[in-house]
Amino acid sequence: MFGGERKTKRRVSLDISPLMDVAFQLIIFFAVTTTFLEQAGMQLELPESSTATAEETSPIEVSVTEDGTVRFQGQVVTVEQLESEVAALPATERAKITVRADRDVSYGLIVSVIDALRKAGAEGLSLPMEAVEARQGGGSSSGTRGPPGRP
Repeated sequence: MFGGERKTKRRVSLDISPLMDVAFQLIIFFAVTTTFLEQAGMQLELPESSTATAEETSPIEVSVTEDGTVRFQGQVVTVEQLESEVAALPATERAKITVRADRDVSYGLIVSVIDALRKAGAEGLSLPMEAVEARQGGGSSSGTRGPPGRP
């Protein structure tokens, strides 16, 4: 009254900590539940191995289908074309190449593909396979333990 009233300004603050907690929980939820596709495209029946180990596959990939079709980065090529295509890659990209082959592909074709890749300067070749668990006792479920005549 006498000298005027002083109005004090109140500062309104908004605590965003709970909002950040929810945002981080959503990020973690989606990161954990998202399925990452390792391989898209062609379906191959890879050979199985009980001693296979997980390795990082390279982005450069050669696939050989059951009917003998050779694909380099998804495009159909001959073994000779494969050699020239790989030779045209920079040395850093040739350092590691993954060769995926169907289990029913002839051994001779796989050797030809690997030979062409090595001639082109590919140094690190990876041959992925499906990992299976080792069977207990070394035998199959029918009770046989090996070829006929062997225990």
